[in-house]
Amino acid sequence: MRRLFSTSLFALVYFVCLQATALASTPCDFDGDGMSELVVVNLNDHGTYDWTAFNPRLLSSRIIAQSLGSPVLKLIPGNWIDRGKAIAAIVDPVGPRASDRATWTVKSIDYLGGVAVSKNLGRSGDIIIQGGDYDGNGITDSLILKRTTGMLGLRVNYFLSGYNGNNLGRERLYKALGSPFRDKNFFFSPDGRSDYLAVLQRRGAAYRVLLLKPFTDSPQVFDVGTLPGGAHVPWVMKQGPGRADLLAFSTVRGGETQIVVKSLAGREIYRSRAPGTDGVSVGDFLSDPGWEIGIENGETVTIINPLTRVSRSVTRPPGKMVRCISNQTIK
Repeated sequence: MRRLFSTSLFALVYFVCLQATALASTPCDFDGDGMSELVVVNLNDHGTYDWTAFNPRLLSSRIIAQSLGSPVLKLIPGNWIDRGKAIAAIVDPVGPRASDRATWTVKSIDYLGGVAVSKNLGRSGDIIIQGGDYDGNGITDSLILKRTTGMLGLRVNYFLSGYNGNNLGRERLYKALGSPFRDKNFFFSPDGRSDYLAVLQRRGAAYRVLLLKPFTDSPQVFDVGTLPGGAHVPWVMKQGPGRADLLAFSTVRGGETQIVVKSLAGREIYRSRAPGTDGVSVGDFLSDPGWEIGIENGETVTIINPLTRVSRSVTRPPGKMVRCISNQTIK
């Protein structure tokens, strides 16, 4: 059941941002065909990663970046520069000084002949929330959440400063929404068009989602209901313009991953389990309607569409899987 709470019950969050009007392209779409690929990286002889995109429909692979990133770096692909294609990205750890910032580097085989572009942002202890188009310019955004006394520092990041007139790393301060450094943070679209900042909170045996809509000063609160026991990770599944995102929750039990898919109002859409404990990916891997869930079991990935119940298992190339949607802390 959906409930909208008054501002007197919850902290206000003040937005000074452009209204989002469109979503970035499909995650991990490195060839621009509107469908997602599975991404793996392998260490080469130089101690750096070679990136490979695997097409689960055509069962074909291609190199998308070479010698980019190392085991000590965070790997976060996204539509950082091109509206129509994902590109590889790495985040370098923060230095020891308080003034040091993390170094983000992106590289595309199609952009400037594969030249890497780097920017400095993020300090130790910040949270990276990536995977949405927060301002509607078609470019993947990364939000940096920063602890500030009584407030929440938020930076919307762009690798090309010309987009929407914003410079990379511009910081805005808001009153804290929930407990963003304890709860799960992600992007969510209630209408399939605009991405909002969301926080998943646990209240006893039940869960709720706080949504942050642009140009409002009060969060909307939705009851998701109870979930199977375990450490829950929310995965947002796009359904297309005019259709609200779905939330997929994954838990690992024994040698299986259990998936429960719910609407924002708490209605259960799908529940199943599949062999594998190596992680979950989401994207438009197979076909419409909506995105699919990929459950990893070694080099086998079981791809499930929760609406059509279509399931397909594919064998991906060997290597470390990289997900295009993430929520990470900068160390």
